[in-house]
Amino acid sequence: MLSGNGEMRSGRVPEVALTVERNGFTGLWFGETTLRDASILATIAACTTKKIQLGTSIVNIYTRSPSQLALLGTTLNEFSEGRFTLGLGVSTAAIIESWHGVKFEHAMGRLEETVKILRQYFSGEKFSVQGRYSSPSNARLRSGPPPKIALAALNEQMIRKAAVLSDRIILNLYPTERIPHARKLIDEACKVAGRKGRPVLSVMLYSYLLGDDEKGLDAAKDLISFYASAPAYSALFSSIGFPNEAKAMLEGWKNRDREAVRKNVTRQMIDKMIVLGRIEDLRERVRKYHEAGVDDVFISPSPFGDYEGNVNEVITKYF
Repeated sequence: MLSGNGEMRSGRVPEVALTVERNGFTGLWFGETTLRDASILATIAACTTKKIQLGTSIVNIYTRSPSQLALLGTTLNEFSEGRFTLGLGVSTAAIIESWHGVKFEHAMGRLEETVKILRQYFSGEKFSVQGRYSSPSNARLRSGPPPKIALAALNEQMIRKAAVLSDRIILNLYPTERIPHARKLIDEACKVAGRKGRPVLSVMLYSYLLGDDEKGLDAAKDLISFYASAPAYSALFSSIGFPNEAKAMLEGWKNRDREAVRKNVTRQMIDKMIVLGRIEDLRERVRKYHEAGVDDVFISPSPFGDYEGNVNEVITKYF
């Protein structure tokens, strides 16, 4: 998974995508926050690859309408000959309100409505919907096979919802020991909904592999600090054993004291949520995720620190 906010020019994506495919990875996903458009990055990768899966992880549901998302997904899936997955999520208030200037509200309801409208578009049939957030009338999308839909999930409610709505669930900063709990939530939700089978379970695993030294530690702290500004991630940190740190970091962000946020990122937090060390440590963590029940792992070089060096370390040495 390549962060759209990493200090790597979009012009390098063709070379990186070719290396990823040639070296044995099965997919390449693109994140999006405030710097680069994930759908365009995925399109660039689709131009230079032939086999690997491609996806967005993630684009938010607030700043593109369901019709725009449907067009994005079907066009990319057509161009890549069925290799594209439309990865969606609610993002955070910091991104949606502060950067985009759009009110961040009714996240769960908006996500559910968006996915249901997308399924209507992807059916190829004419439809009308009187929704709370979007109301297409006499809409029809004539296209080839639709993309799969992936949903990012953090809390238990979102995991249950994604289990019913999506083809794939993407967890982030989710420790290996919590995976069996997530699997249980997914299985229960599928059973209640009468869904046969279950969605693919993925986890994004951030890593910094250029040395377990001061620079590496700084990059790891910056990554966790970035997520700590969001109440949803703060709640996640509390739930996995770091309530005091989560509270202090959230308070630090409210006071606009970034250094206070960083000071509360402990080594224990880093070791539980990301990989800071060597390529061997990354391989071992991936193995543990698979043993715990994850179907596939999105290896995500941390965009903090030496991003290009970190990406190169992963894509050239992992296999």
